[in-house]
Amino acid sequence: MWIQLKLDVKRQQVDLISEVLSALGSLSLTFSDTHDNPIFEPPVGDTPIWDNTTITALFENTIDKKHIKNSLEEICDIEQFDFSEVADKKWELESIADFKPMLFGDNIWVVPSWCSDFKAPKNAIVLDLDPGLAFGTGTHQTTSLCLEYLDKNSPKGLTVVDYGCGSGILAIAAAKLGAKKVFAIDNDPQAVQATKDNALKNGVSIEVYLNTNEPKITCDLLLANILAKPLQNLAPHFTPMIKNKGVIVLAGLLNEQKQAVKSAYQQDFIFKKSLKKGDWTRLLGIKK
Repeated sequence: MWIQLKLDVKRQQVDLISEVLSALGSLSLTFSDTHDNPIFEPPVGDTPIWDNTTITALFENTIDKKHIKNSLEEICDIEQFDFSEVADKKWELESIADFKPMLFGDNIWVVPSWCSDFKAPKNAIVLDLDPGLAFGTGTHQTTSLCLEYLDKNSPKGLTVVDYGCGSGILAIAAAKLGAKKVFAIDNDPQAVQATKDNALKNGVSIEVYLNTNEPKITCDLLLANILAKPLQNLAPHFTPMIKNKGVIVLAGLLNEQKQAVKSAYQQDFIFKKSLKKGDWTRLLGIKK
């Protein structure tokens, strides 16, 4: 059994309260938005802290709750406290339980390793992927939008680039769907390693590069599931990589960011109808 303490505080209180909680023996601290307003694109290197932040502290069950309460009242001027008991759990198993085989489009299945008894339908494309350090196991709507594009538009015989590859999920899907050659590129060494590991696990051949070492590439299809601002900034880099009449698929942008991203590419691409899923949009362009 553990003791959990939740505090709703203002942004300017977060640093002091965190230091005090740590000094009082907190084993972990978690920050979340009190009003559930997400920060989609924090500046690189920043830890997003909201105007109204909920701090959740975990303590051993032997702590003196009265001492913690008195200390926070005296030092931090905190008046409301939410103590609760948290049962022991096998946290790894709890996490695993959240991830089950997932279908994207009509044929692409993402199957975690602990679902070895899963029987895929005939002709299914199965991606063996576990949640990990790098983004992209199909659960996020933007990844789903890209997988659904590949499911409906086979890349068989094409040269494909997955830019911002994360776990390599899109590159692996393209390879399993018959792409002639697949490149996966990311600016994060962890993502590069994750993609290499996952490609080996899935038995596909993918050329994986850190963006600082990427070769000159000419492709038929480029998939970029990143964020709006990087997508805008990368337009001059992406455009010459894609053959005339080639396709660019852009995801990771919010619905209200669609026009700004399109504007960065419209000189060289004709855009088809965009597709939305929740708060997110996928753009599809054909190079002129």
